[in-house]
Amino acid sequence: MKKPKIELFAFKLAFNDGETTSLQEENTAILFGVHEQLQEQNLKLQTIRSNTCQVDSLTGDFTFSCPKLPKDTDARIGVRKDPQNPQKKQKIFGYNAILTTSVELELNIELPVAVTNIPGNAEEGKQLIVNKEQVQKVQGIKAEVDLADAKYDTKENYEYIRATGSIPIIDYNPRNEKLNKQALLDRGFDQNGWPFAPCGLLTRPNGFDPDRQRLAFCCFKQCLNLNNAAIKGLKENYNVDGCPYFKNKTGYNAHMSMEEHPRLVNEIPRGSKRYQDIKKLRSAAERSNATLKEDLGILVNPRVMAIERANILVQLSTIVLLLVKALRFIVQTTLEYRGKQKSKSEQQNKTKSPKPPESFRNMVQLE
Repeated sequence: MKKPKIELFAFKLAFNDGETTSLQEENTAILFGVHEQLQEQNLKLQTIRSNTCQVDSLTGDFTFSCPKLPKDTDARIGVRKDPQNPQKKQKIFGYNAILTTSVELELNIELPVAVTNIPGNAEEGKQLIVNKEQVQKVQGIKAEVDLADAKYDTKENYEYIRATGSIPIIDYNPRNEKLNKQALLDRGFDQNGWPFAPCGLLTRPNGFDPDRQRLAFCCFKQCLNLNNAAIKGLKENYNVDGCPYFKNKTGYNAHMSMEEHPRLVNEIPRGSKRYQDIKKLRSAAERSNATLKEDLGILVNPRVMAIERANILVQLSTIVLLLVKALRFIVQTTLEYRGKQKSKSEQQNKTKSPKPPESFRNMVQLE
């Protein structure tokens, strides 16, 4: 990259109309060695802009400030998804708040439990362990499943999550892997870690072995349910009629070891319905972020300077989010309880004996 050019001075020649020359203008003329010449011509250097901070009259050295350098020297340029186009990335200057949200399915509540603030260019994937250690140290709760996006797809995160007794559900980052059809067939398994049978059909998950830490896959004799065109295409590359795995109840069997593929192979198979259902819970983190930015407006464009103040803002905003979520839960639970009590009383009133007609009551009163 070419080094940027920085403007040091911007000035112009002006006539000295009898006004007293300012000290700054005199020093500027002396600095350039034209003070006497300007006086003879009745001229002066009129400063327009200057980035000079200090001038040493003895040595002639001067100190200047770079106008392109941000005032906040702790913040950095990071990358995020463009709000207008999620397919593109957008550079943004500032900090990155990593918020951990706990989803309590039984209570139907989502609460922030840990937060970390880092410069915009810092590696976000390393903060998963930092946040989990906060939760373990302060709250002592144990997660059953840890959800995260592809930024956290590192071997260290998988090992740490599994060591705590939790199951990692992290989007797989293929990095430089070739994922075309032929490349997948050559390596023997697809992008979700499902092996191919010898005939070329994709096997299906058949359970996880916790003792051996591996997933089992079977073809389940899918070829028996294929149409004629598919069978014909399959027979071009494989002798389906002479398949030696027909004698097995589940057909061809294969295993994928977690030790060999710690990031790809999971206790809950990638691509399975259960995996996709659990993965949908990650939207809770997006809702927490949206509450801080859109609903509360705290972290939209915060005016903070230095990482210490940014840390304070992030901690306070998380406390506010926790209070908002908790109070909403209390209000919602109260309204539901009142609604049930009201419906219960209405149901009891319906079971009471009907009131006699008014005409009959008047006759009884007369008697």
